[in-house]
Amino acid sequence: MIQGRSRRRMTARFWLIALFAVAVFAPVVSFQFVYDDHWTIEHNPALTGGLAPLLRHLLAGHGVEMGIPDSTRPAMVVSSWVDAHLFGSDPAGYHLHSLLLYGGCAALAALAVLSITRRPVAAVVGGVFFAAAPVHAEVVAAVNYREDLIAAVAVFGVLAWFFAPRRSRATVDEGVLVGALWALGLLAKESSVALVPVALSGLLVRRDPYEFLRNRRTALWSCLVVITGWGAWRSWLRLSGRDDVPLVLVHRSFGERLLRTARYVVHVTRDALFPFGWSPDYAPGPSPSLLWLVALAALVAVVVSFFLMRRGRVLAAGLAIAMVAGLPTSPLVSPINERADRFAFLSTLGGAIFWGALGARVAKRIPPRLRALSLGLVVLPLVVVSRQACSPWRSDEQLWSAAIERAPTSSRAWTAYSRVRRVTGDLDGADRAIARAIDLDPTFLRARVTRVYNLLARGDVVRARSELEDIRKRGGARQLGMRKAAECARLAPAEAARCASM
Repeated sequence: MIQGRSRRRMTARFWLIALFAVAVFAPVVSFQFVYDDHWTIEHNPALTGGLAPLLRHLLAGHGVEMGIPDSTRPAMVVSSWVDAHLFGSDPAGYHLHSLLLYGGCAALAALAVLSITRRPVAAVVGGVFFAAAPVHAEVVAAVNYREDLIAAVAVFGVLAWFFAPRRSRATVDEGVLVGALWALGLLAKESSVALVPVALSGLLVRRDPYEFLRNRRTALWSCLVVITGWGAWRSWLRLSGRDDVPLVLVHRSFGERLLRTARYVVHVTRDALFPFGWSPDYAPGPSPSLLWLVALAALVAVVVSFFLMRRGRVLAAGLAIAMVAGLPTSPLVSPINERADRFAFLSTLGGAIFWGALGARVAKRIPPRLRALSLGLVVLPLVVVSRQACSPWRSDEQLWSAAIERAPTSSRAWTAYSRVRRVTGDLDGADRAIARAIDLDPTFLRARVTRVYNLLARGDVVRARSELEDIRKRGGARQLGMRKAAECARLAPAEAARCASM
Protein backbone atom coordinates (compact mmCIF):
# COMPACT_ATOMS: atom_id res chain seq x y z
CA MET A 1 0.00 0.00 0.00
CA ILE A 2 2.78 2.40 0.96
CA GLN A 3 4.76 1.41 -2.12
CA GLY A 4 1.76 2.07 -4.37
CA ARG A 5 1.16 5.43 -2.70
CA SER A 6 4.81 6.39 -3.16
CA ARG A 7 4.64 5.42 -6.83
CA ARG A 8 1.56 7.58 -7.37
CA ARG A 9 3.24 10.48 -5.59
CA MET A 10 6.34 10.13 -7.78
CA THR A 11 4.22 9.95 -10.92
CA ALA A 12 2.50 13.18 -9.89
CA ARG A 13 5.90 14.81 -9.48
CA PHE A 14 6.90 13.77 -12.99
CA TRP A 15 3.74 15.42 -14.33
CA LEU A 16 4.57 18.57 -12.39
CA ILE A 17 8.08 18.60 -13.85
CA ALA A 18 6.61 18.31 -17.34
CA LEU A 19 4.20 21.20 -16.65
CA PHE A 20 7.04 23.25 -15.20
CA ALA A 21 9.12 22.70 -18.35
CA VAL A 22 6.18 23.80 -20.50
CA ALA A 23 5.66 26.90 -18.34
CA VAL A 24 9.33 27.93 -18.54
CA PHE A 25 9.30 28.08 -22.35
CA ALA A 26 5.58 28.81 -22.86
CA PRO A 27 6.21 32.07 -24.83
CA VAL A 28 7.48 30.05 -27.84
CA VAL A 29 3.86 29.30 -28.81
CA SER A 30 3.55 32.88 -30.09
CA PHE A 31 6.81 32.77 -32.10
CA GLN A 32 7.15 32.82 -35.89
CA PHE A 33 8.98 30.34 -38.10
CA VAL A 34 12.69 31.19 -37.98
CA TYR A 35 16.04 30.10 -39.41
CA ASP A 36 15.93 26.58 -40.91
CA ASP A 37 12.15 26.39 -40.28
CA HIS A 38 11.63 28.31 -43.52
CA TRP A 39 13.00 25.65 -45.87
CA THR A 40 12.43 22.52 -43.78
CA ILE A 41 8.89 23.36 -42.68
CA GLU A 42 7.30 26.48 -44.15
CA HIS A 43 8.35 26.11 -47.81
CA ASN A 44 8.72 22.34 -47.97
CA PRO A 45 6.33 20.96 -50.63
CA ALA A 46 7.12 17.38 -49.59
CA LEU A 47 4.97 17.88 -46.48
CA THR A 48 1.80 18.50 -48.47
CA GLY A 49 1.60 15.11 -50.23
CA GLY A 50 0.83 11.63 -48.98
CA LEU A 51 2.72 10.08 -46.09
CA ALA A 52 3.30 6.60 -47.55
CA PRO A 53 5.06 7.76 -50.74
CA LEU A 54 7.05 10.29 -48.72
CA LEU A 55 8.36 7.55 -46.43
CA ARG A 56 9.18 5.31 -49.39
CA HIS A 57 11.28 8.05 -50.96
CA LEU A 58 13.12 8.75 -47.69
CA LEU A 59 13.91 5.13 -46.84
CA ALA A 60 14.93 4.38 -50.43
CA GLY A 61 17.44 7.25 -50.35
CA HIS A 62 15.69 9.44 -52.93
CA GLY A 63 15.24 12.39 -50.57
CA VAL A 64 18.37 14.31 -51.55
CA GLU A 65 17.77 14.16 -55.30
CA MET A 66 14.13 15.19 -54.73
CA GLY A 67 15.21 18.14 -52.57
CA ILE A 68 13.45 16.91 -49.42
CA PRO A 69 15.02 18.55 -46.32
CA ASP A 70 16.13 16.26 -43.48
CA SER A 71 15.80 13.29 -45.81
CA THR A 72 18.01 11.12 -43.58
CA ARG A 73 15.80 11.83 -40.54
CA PRO A 74 12.43 10.24 -41.45
CA ALA A 75 10.97 10.48 -37.94
CA MET A 76 11.47 14.24 -37.96
CA VAL A 77 9.93 14.52 -41.43
CA VAL A 78 6.89 12.50 -40.33
CA SER A 79 6.49 14.74 -37.29
CA SER A 80 6.55 17.82 -39.53
CA TRP A 81 4.14 16.17 -42.01
CA VAL A 82 1.63 15.59 -39.22
CA ASP A 83 1.85 19.24 -38.16
CA ALA A 84 1.54 20.47 -41.74
CA HIS A 85 -1.73 18.56 -42.12
CA LEU A 86 -3.05 19.61 -38.71
CA PHE A 87 -1.98 23.26 -38.57
CA GLY A 88 -1.23 24.28 -42.14
CA SER A 89 0.95 27.40 -42.18
CA ASP A 90 0.16 28.52 -38.61
CA PRO A 91 3.41 28.28 -36.58
CA ALA A 92 1.56 28.24 -33.23
CA GLY A 93 0.52 24.60 -33.61
CA TYR A 94 4.05 23.53 -34.55
CA HIS A 95 5.52 25.34 -31.56
CA LEU A 96 2.91 23.87 -29.22
CA HIS A 97 3.84 20.39 -30.45
CA SER A 98 7.52 21.05 -29.73
CA LEU A 99 6.71 22.55 -26.34
CA LEU A 100 4.69 19.51 -25.26
CA LEU A 101 7.47 17.23 -26.46
CA TYR A 102 9.90 19.21 -24.32
CA GLY A 103 7.67 18.67 -21.31
CA GLY A 104 7.82 14.95 -22.03
CA CYS A 105 11.62 15.15 -22.33
CA ALA A 106 11.90 16.79 -18.93
CA ALA A 107 9.69 14.15 -17.30
CA LEU A 108 11.65 11.32 -18.94
CA ALA A 109 14.93 12.96 -17.90
CA ALA A 110 13.67 12.94 -14.29
CA LEU A 111 12.63 9.30 -14.68
CA ALA A 112 16.09 8.44 -16.05
CA VAL A 113 17.70 10.21 -13.09
CA LEU A 114 15.50 8.18 -10.74
CA SER A 115 16.44 4.92 -12.47
CA ILE A 116 20.17 5.68 -12.33
CA THR A 117 20.38 7.20 -8.83
CA ARG A 118 17.48 5.30 -7.18
CA ARG A 119 16.77 8.50 -5.23
CA PRO A 120 13.36 10.24 -5.63
CA VAL A 121 14.68 13.59 -4.37
CA ALA A 122 17.54 13.44 -6.90
CA ALA A 123 14.99 12.78 -9.66
CA VAL A 124 12.96 15.86 -8.70
CA VAL A 125 15.98 18.15 -8.39
CA GLY A 126 17.53 16.81 -11.59
CA GLY A 127 14.25 17.03 -13.49
CA VAL A 128 13.67 20.65 -12.46
CA PHE A 129 17.27 21.50 -13.38
CA PHE A 130 16.82 19.93 -16.82
CA ALA A 131 13.43 21.61 -17.40
CA ALA A 132 14.78 25.12 -16.71
CA ALA A 133 18.16 24.88 -18.48
CA PRO A 134 18.62 28.05 -20.63
CA VAL A 135 20.86 26.19 -23.08
CA HIS A 136 17.72 24.31 -24.22
CA ALA A 137 16.09 27.42 -25.70
CA GLU A 138 17.31 26.67 -29.22
CA VAL A 139 15.84 23.16 -29.27
CA VAL A 140 12.47 24.26 -27.91
CA ALA A 141 12.04 27.49 -29.88
CA ALA A 142 13.05 26.35 -33.39
CA VAL A 143 10.59 23.86 -34.88
CA ASN A 144 13.31 22.34 -37.07
CA TYR A 145 15.25 21.27 -33.97
CA ARG A 146 12.38 19.11 -32.77
CA GLU A 147 14.56 16.29 -34.08
CA ASP A 148 16.63 16.72 -30.90
CA LEU A 149 13.49 16.41 -28.78
CA ILE A 150 12.41 13.18 -30.47
CA ALA A 151 15.92 11.77 -30.13
CA ALA A 152 15.98 12.72 -26.43
CA VAL A 153 12.59 11.09 -25.79
CA ALA A 154 14.02 7.86 -27.22
CA VAL A 155 17.36 8.00 -25.39
CA PHE A 156 15.90 9.02 -22.02
CA GLY A 157 13.10 6.48 -22.32
CA VAL A 158 15.53 3.63 -23.01
CA LEU A 159 17.80 4.73 -20.16
CA ALA A 160 14.87 4.93 -17.74
CA TRP A 161 13.89 1.36 -18.59
CA PHE A 162 17.45 0.04 -18.73
CA PHE A 163 18.51 1.25 -15.28
CA ALA A 164 15.20 0.61 -13.52
CA PRO A 165 15.52 -2.09 -10.81
CA ARG A 166 14.27 -5.53 -11.80
CA ARG A 167 14.38 -8.99 -10.29
CA SER A 168 13.83 -11.06 -13.43
CA ARG A 169 15.22 -11.06 -16.93
CA ALA A 170 13.71 -8.82 -19.59
CA THR A 171 11.08 -10.45 -21.79
CA VAL A 172 11.17 -10.56 -25.57
CA ASP A 173 8.33 -8.04 -25.72
CA GLU A 174 10.29 -5.60 -23.57
CA GLY A 175 13.36 -6.06 -25.76
CA VAL A 176 11.37 -5.33 -28.93
CA LEU A 177 9.79 -2.21 -27.42
CA VAL A 178 13.17 -0.89 -26.25
CA GLY A 179 14.71 -1.51 -29.67
CA ALA A 180 11.76 0.17 -31.41
CA LEU A 181 12.06 3.23 -29.17
CA TRP A 182 15.76 3.58 -29.95
CA ALA A 183 15.05 3.11 -33.67
CA LEU A 184 12.63 6.05 -33.46
CA GLY A 185 15.40 8.19 -31.98
CA LEU A 186 17.96 7.14 -34.59
CA LEU A 187 15.50 7.94 -37.38
CA ALA A 188 14.93 11.37 -35.83
CA LYS A 189 18.58 12.33 -35.45
CA GLU A 190 21.83 10.40 -35.66
CA SER A 191 23.00 11.85 -32.33
CA SER A 192 20.83 9.16 -30.70
CA VAL A 193 23.85 6.86 -31.01
CA ALA A 194 24.95 8.67 -27.83
CA LEU A 195 22.81 6.09 -26.02
CA VAL A 196 25.76 3.68 -26.16
CA PRO A 197 28.42 5.79 -24.35
CA VAL A 198 25.78 7.27 -22.03
CA ALA A 199 24.56 3.82 -20.95
CA LEU A 200 28.16 2.65 -20.43
CA SER A 201 28.83 5.72 -18.30
CA GLY A 202 25.70 5.00 -16.28
CA LEU A 203 27.13 1.59 -15.42
CA LEU A 204 29.62 3.39 -13.16
CA VAL A 205 26.92 3.34 -10.47
CA ARG A 206 26.53 -0.45 -10.64
CA ARG A 207 28.57 -2.74 -8.44
CA ASP A 208 27.24 -5.83 -10.24
CA PRO A 209 27.51 -4.92 -13.95
CA TYR A 210 27.59 -8.52 -15.18
CA GLU A 211 24.38 -9.57 -13.43
CA PHE A 212 22.82 -6.21 -14.32
CA LEU A 213 23.49 -6.69 -18.04
CA ARG A 214 22.49 -10.36 -18.03
CA ASN A 215 18.99 -9.46 -16.81
CA ARG A 216 18.68 -7.09 -19.77
CA ARG A 217 20.21 -9.36 -22.40
CA THR A 218 17.08 -9.49 -24.58
CA ALA A 219 17.01 -5.69 -24.87
CA LEU A 220 20.74 -5.61 -25.61
CA TRP A 221 20.32 -8.00 -28.53
CA SER A 222 17.36 -5.95 -29.79
CA CYS A 223 19.43 -2.76 -29.65
CA LEU A 224 22.29 -4.49 -31.45
CA VAL A 225 19.96 -5.43 -34.31
CA VAL A 226 18.65 -1.85 -34.47
CA ILE A 227 22.05 -0.16 -34.53
CA THR A 228 23.36 -2.62 -37.11
CA GLY A 229 20.41 -2.08 -39.45
CA TRP A 230 20.40 1.68 -39.05
CA GLY A 231 24.18 1.87 -39.43
CA ALA A 232 24.07 -0.14 -42.65
CA TRP A 233 21.35 2.16 -44.04
CA ARG A 234 23.21 5.35 -43.18
CA SER A 235 26.50 3.97 -44.51
CA TRP A 236 24.80 3.14 -47.79
CA LEU A 237 23.37 6.66 -48.00
CA ARG A 238 26.75 8.26 -47.24
CA LEU A 239 28.71 6.11 -49.71
CA SER A 240 26.16 6.69 -52.47
CA GLY A 241 26.10 10.47 -51.89
CA ARG A 242 22.50 10.42 -50.60
CA ASP A 243 23.19 11.62 -47.06
CA ASP A 244 22.24 15.29 -46.63
CA VAL A 245 23.85 15.87 -43.21
CA PRO A 246 26.41 18.64 -43.88
CA LEU A 247 29.96 17.97 -42.74
CA VAL A 248 33.08 20.13 -42.69
CA LEU A 249 34.65 20.08 -46.15
CA VAL A 250 38.09 21.25 -45.01
CA HIS A 251 40.32 18.26 -44.37
CA ARG A 252 42.00 18.42 -40.98
CA SER A 253 44.68 16.20 -39.52
CA PHE A 254 43.64 13.69 -36.88
CA GLY A 255 45.70 15.61 -34.33
CA GLU A 256 43.80 18.85 -34.92
CA ARG A 257 40.45 17.05 -34.82
CA LEU A 258 41.48 15.48 -31.53
CA LEU A 259 42.37 18.87 -30.05
CA ARG A 260 39.13 20.40 -31.31
CA THR A 261 37.22 17.48 -29.81
CA ALA A 262 38.95 18.01 -26.46
CA ARG A 263 37.90 21.68 -26.52
CA TYR A 264 34.38 20.69 -27.56
CA VAL A 265 34.00 18.15 -24.73
CA VAL A 266 35.17 20.70 -22.16
CA HIS A 267 32.68 23.27 -23.48
CA VAL A 268 29.77 20.78 -23.59
CA THR A 269 30.52 19.53 -20.09
CA ARG A 270 30.54 23.09 -18.79
CA ASP A 271 27.23 23.82 -20.54
CA ALA A 272 25.70 20.63 -19.13
CA LEU A 273 26.68 21.49 -15.57
CA PHE A 274 26.26 25.28 -15.77
CA PRO A 275 23.73 25.85 -18.60
CA PHE A 276 23.55 29.65 -18.26
CA GLY A 277 25.56 30.44 -21.41
CA TRP A 278 23.57 30.66 -24.62
CA SER A 279 23.78 32.14 -28.09
CA PRO A 280 21.88 31.66 -31.37
CA ASP A 281 25.24 31.16 -33.07
CA TYR A 282 28.94 30.79 -32.36
CA ALA A 283 31.92 31.84 -34.44
CA PRO A 284 34.39 29.08 -35.31
CA GLY A 285 37.15 28.93 -32.73
CA PRO A 286 40.84 29.31 -33.50
CA SER A 287 43.12 26.32 -33.78
CA PRO A 288 43.18 24.78 -30.29
CA SER A 289 46.31 24.28 -28.22
CA LEU A 290 47.51 21.26 -26.26
CA LEU A 291 46.11 22.88 -23.12
CA TRP A 292 42.67 21.56 -24.09
CA LEU A 293 43.98 18.01 -23.77
CA VAL A 294 45.21 18.93 -20.30
CA ALA A 295 41.75 20.29 -19.41
CA LEU A 296 40.10 17.12 -20.75
CA ALA A 297 42.53 14.97 -18.76
CA ALA A 298 41.63 16.95 -15.65
CA LEU A 299 37.93 16.21 -16.22
CA VAL A 300 38.68 12.51 -16.60
CA ALA A 301 40.71 12.63 -13.38
CA VAL A 302 37.74 14.17 -11.57
CA VAL A 303 35.48 11.37 -12.83
CA VAL A 304 37.97 8.75 -11.60
CA SER A 305 38.29 10.51 -8.24
CA PHE A 306 34.52 10.52 -7.73
CA PHE A 307 34.33 6.87 -8.79
CA LEU A 308 36.88 5.87 -6.17
CA MET A 309 34.98 7.69 -3.41
CA ARG A 310 32.59 5.61 -1.34
CA ARG A 311 29.57 7.79 -2.15
CA GLY A 312 30.82 9.35 -5.35
CA ARG A 313 29.80 6.86 -8.03
CA VAL A 314 26.61 8.69 -8.96
CA LEU A 315 28.54 11.95 -9.30
CA ALA A 316 31.10 10.14 -11.48
CA ALA A 317 28.33 8.79 -13.70
CA GLY A 318 26.69 12.21 -14.06
CA LEU A 319 29.93 13.91 -14.99
CA ALA A 320 30.87 11.11 -17.40
CA ILE A 321 27.47 11.32 -19.13
CA ALA A 322 27.87 15.10 -19.48
CA MET A 323 31.20 14.47 -21.21
CA VAL A 324 30.27 11.65 -23.60
CA ALA A 325 26.67 12.45 -24.62
CA GLY A 326 27.81 15.12 -27.07
CA LEU A 327 30.44 13.01 -28.86
CA PRO A 328 28.19 12.24 -31.90
CA THR A 329 28.20 15.98 -32.71
CA SER A 330 31.87 16.57 -31.91
CA PRO A 331 34.64 17.53 -34.36
CA LEU A 332 35.55 13.84 -34.54
CA VAL A 333 32.44 13.50 -36.72
CA SER A 334 33.01 16.96 -38.28
CA PRO A 335 29.51 18.51 -38.36
CA ILE A 336 29.28 21.80 -40.24
CA ASN A 337 28.89 23.66 -36.90
CA GLU A 338 31.63 23.05 -34.38
CA ARG A 339 29.50 24.37 -31.55
CA ALA A 340 25.78 24.94 -30.95
CA ASP A 341 23.54 25.05 -27.90
CA ARG A 342 21.54 22.07 -29.14
CA PHE A 343 24.67 19.90 -29.02
CA ALA A 344 24.49 20.06 -25.21
CA PHE A 345 20.87 18.89 -25.01
CA LEU A 346 21.54 15.21 -24.26
CA SER A 347 24.58 16.10 -22.14
CA THR A 348 22.38 18.10 -19.77
CA LEU A 349 21.09 14.77 -18.48
CA GLY A 350 24.53 14.35 -16.93
CA GLY A 351 24.15 17.71 -15.23
CA ALA A 352 20.71 16.64 -13.97
CA ILE A 353 22.20 13.48 -12.44
CA PHE A 354 25.12 15.38 -10.92
CA TRP A 355 23.09 18.19 -9.34
CA GLY A 356 20.24 15.85 -8.51
CA ALA A 357 22.57 13.63 -6.47
CA LEU A 358 24.09 16.63 -4.69
CA GLY A 359 20.64 18.12 -4.13
CA ALA A 360 19.43 14.90 -2.52
CA ARG A 361 22.29 15.10 -0.02
CA VAL A 362 21.66 18.76 0.78
CA ALA A 363 17.91 18.13 1.12
CA LYS A 364 18.54 15.88 4.14
CA ARG A 365 19.68 18.96 6.05
CA ILE A 366 16.67 21.09 5.07
CA PRO A 367 13.32 20.79 6.88
CA PRO A 368 10.77 19.02 4.63
CA ARG A 369 8.45 22.05 4.58
CA LEU A 370 11.22 24.28 3.22
CA ARG A 371 12.55 21.95 0.52
CA ALA A 372 10.19 23.07 -2.25
CA LEU A 373 10.85 26.73 -1.44
CA SER A 374 14.61 26.15 -1.41
CA LEU A 375 14.49 24.39 -4.77
CA GLY A 376 12.41 27.23 -6.19
CA LEU A 377 14.89 29.86 -5.06
CA VAL A 378 17.80 27.89 -6.53
CA VAL A 379 16.12 27.33 -9.89
CA LEU A 380 14.72 30.88 -10.27
CA PRO A 381 17.92 32.24 -11.94
CA LEU A 382 17.70 29.42 -14.50
CA VAL A 383 14.11 30.36 -15.32
CA VAL A 384 14.98 34.04 -15.75
CA VAL A 385 17.89 33.30 -18.08
CA SER A 386 15.82 30.73 -20.01
CA ARG A 387 13.22 33.38 -20.81
CA GLN A 388 16.03 35.66 -22.03
CA ALA A 389 17.55 32.86 -24.11
CA CYS A 390 14.32 31.97 -25.93
CA SER A 391 13.25 35.56 -26.58
CA PRO A 392 15.42 36.16 -29.69
CA TRP A 393 13.79 33.18 -31.42
CA ARG A 394 10.54 35.15 -31.68
CA SER A 395 11.41 36.32 -35.22
CA ASP A 396 14.25 36.21 -37.71
CA GLU A 397 15.09 39.86 -37.17
CA GLN A 398 15.38 39.46 -33.39
CA LEU A 399 17.25 36.17 -33.76
CA TRP A 400 20.00 37.35 -36.07
CA SER A 401 20.30 40.74 -34.44
CA ALA A 402 21.05 38.87 -31.22
CA ALA A 403 23.39 36.50 -33.08
CA ILE A 404 25.64 39.20 -34.52
CA GLU A 405 25.67 40.89 -31.12
CA ARG A 406 26.68 37.75 -29.22
CA ALA A 407 28.89 36.29 -31.99
CA PRO A 408 30.15 39.31 -33.99
CA THR A 409 32.83 37.27 -35.79
CA SER A 410 30.43 34.60 -37.07
CA SER A 411 30.17 34.59 -40.85
CA ARG A 412 27.01 32.52 -40.67
CA ALA A 413 25.30 35.01 -38.35
CA TRP A 414 26.10 37.93 -40.67
CA THR A 415 24.90 35.89 -43.66
CA ALA A 416 21.54 35.23 -42.04
CA TYR A 417 21.32 38.85 -40.94
CA SER A 418 21.89 39.90 -44.56
CA ARG A 419 18.88 37.85 -45.63
CA VAL A 420 16.77 39.50 -42.94
CA ARG A 421 17.76 42.94 -44.17
CA ARG A 422 16.98 41.97 -47.78
CA VAL A 423 13.55 40.56 -46.89
CA THR A 424 12.68 43.79 -45.05
CA GLY A 425 13.70 45.84 -48.10
CA ASP A 426 16.97 47.21 -46.75
CA LEU A 427 19.18 46.21 -49.70
CA ASP A 428 22.06 48.47 -48.68
CA GLY A 429 22.07 46.93 -45.21
CA ALA A 430 21.93 43.47 -46.79
CA ASP A 431 24.99 44.26 -48.92
CA ARG A 432 26.96 45.57 -45.95
CA ALA A 433 26.11 42.49 -43.89
CA ILE A 434 27.08 40.01 -46.60
CA ALA A 435 30.32 41.86 -47.28
CA ARG A 436 31.12 41.51 -43.58
CA ALA A 437 30.32 37.78 -43.72
CA ILE A 438 32.62 37.15 -46.69
CA ASP A 439 35.41 39.22 -45.14
CA LEU A 440 35.20 37.05 -42.02
CA ASP A 441 35.25 33.77 -43.97
CA PRO A 442 35.90 33.88 -47.74
CA THR A 443 35.38 30.08 -47.93
CA PHE A 444 31.83 30.20 -46.54
CA LEU A 445 29.86 29.43 -49.70
CA ARG A 446 26.46 30.04 -48.17
CA ALA A 447 27.44 33.69 -47.82
CA ARG A 448 28.21 33.85 -51.53
CA VAL A 449 24.85 32.26 -52.36
CA THR A 450 23.18 34.92 -50.24
CA ARG A 451 25.09 37.58 -52.17
CA VAL A 452 23.56 36.13 -55.36
CA TYR A 453 20.09 36.70 -53.95
CA ASN A 454 21.02 40.24 -52.95
CA LEU A 455 22.11 40.89 -56.56
CA LEU A 456 18.92 39.35 -57.92
CA ALA A 457 16.85 41.53 -55.59
CA ARG A 458 18.41 44.54 -57.33
CA GLY A 459 17.77 42.99 -60.75
CA ASP A 460 21.50 42.63 -61.43
CA VAL A 461 21.25 39.28 -63.23
CA VAL A 462 24.62 39.69 -65.01
CA ARG A 463 26.62 39.82 -61.79
CA ALA A 464 24.37 37.16 -60.24
CA ARG A 465 25.21 34.73 -63.07
CA SER A 466 28.90 35.46 -62.68
CA GLU A 467 28.69 34.85 -58.94
CA LEU A 468 26.83 31.56 -59.50
CA GLU A 469 29.57 30.36 -61.83
CA ASP A 470 32.21 31.27 -59.25
CA ILE A 471 30.36 29.29 -56.57
CA ARG A 472 30.23 26.24 -58.86
CA LYS A 473 33.97 26.48 -59.46
CA ARG A 474 34.47 26.52 -55.69
CA GLY A 475 32.55 23.23 -55.40
CA GLY A 476 29.28 24.71 -54.17
CA ALA A 477 26.90 23.46 -56.86
CA ARG A 478 24.81 21.64 -54.22
CA GLN A 479 24.65 24.53 -51.78
CA LEU A 480 21.20 25.26 -50.38
CA GLY A 481 19.40 27.79 -52.59
CA MET A 482 21.60 27.31 -55.68
CA ARG A 483 18.88 25.68 -57.77
CA LYS A 484 16.35 28.47 -57.25
CA ALA A 485 19.01 31.17 -57.66
CA ALA A 486 20.00 29.70 -61.03
CA GLU A 487 16.36 29.67 -62.13
CA CYS A 488 15.85 33.29 -61.09
CA ALA A 489 19.08 34.39 -62.81
CA ARG A 490 17.73 33.20 -66.18
CA LEU A 491 14.88 35.74 -66.02
CA ALA A 492 14.72 39.40 -66.97
CA PRO A 493 15.84 41.85 -64.23
CA ALA A 494 12.38 42.76 -62.92
CA GLU A 495 11.18 39.15 -62.97
CA ALA A 496 14.43 37.97 -61.36
CA ALA A 497 13.88 40.37 -58.46
CA ARG A 498 10.35 39.03 -57.92
CA CYS A 499 11.58 35.45 -58.22
CA ALA A 500 14.28 35.96 -55.56
CA SER A 501 11.78 37.38 -53.11
CA MET A 502 9.40 34.44 -53.30
